[in-house]
Amino acid sequence: MKKQFFLFFALVIFFLQACGAGTSSDPVEVEGGVLIQPIAESSEVAIPLAGSAGASAEVPALCETANDASAVAFAEEVIRLTNVERKKVGAVAVTAQAQLTQAAQTHSIDMACNQFFSHTGSDGSTPFQRIFRFGYSYASAAENVAAGYATPADVVKGWMASTGHKTNMLNKNFTEIGIGYVFTSQGYFHYWTMVLAKPK
Repeated sequence: MKKQFFLFFALVIFFLQACGAGTSSDPVEVEGGVLIQPIAESSEVAIPLAGSAGASAEVPALCETANDASAVAFAEEVIRLTNVERKKVGAVAVTAQAQLTQAAQTHSIDMACNQFFSHTGSDGSTPFQRIFRFGYSYASAAENVAAGYATPADVVKGWMASTGHKTNMLNKNFTEIGIGYVFTSQGYFHYWTMVLAKPK
């Protein structure tokens, strides 16, 4: 009887992991990352959901279950490790940029506190809108997200193992970067956002 119960339990766990149901501590990335297309000056663009064009938004407060005490140190290490990889392919080092960091941290807080994992924010925002909200004008940009990775080394390794994310990270066009990181006591626990860009 115990053996049958264990087998049933193992099959249930396998099914949930295979379907991605519920929450898990297994690291995940949204497949491929997002390469944000440049917006022409004359193009009609969606107005950000908060504030007006060029207006400076604010990073939202953390929810009770979230903690960002490691965010600054982790961001510095992710940037360092990203630049190690970029150097290998002859790409210039990317440097931390405050507005991109705010956009990235806002999305990590949103994912951690609202328990979801996507490039689309809980308010329907796109990566473009999140960058735009903080008054950053880009010639080109990209966003990578990940969850479940406990350290900067692990998340960089995870992104580098995914073709789309790796392409974004090693894109020689990008010169600036923002990293968001939040830990929460539920779901995937660790929520990461990387925003890469070339300013106009």
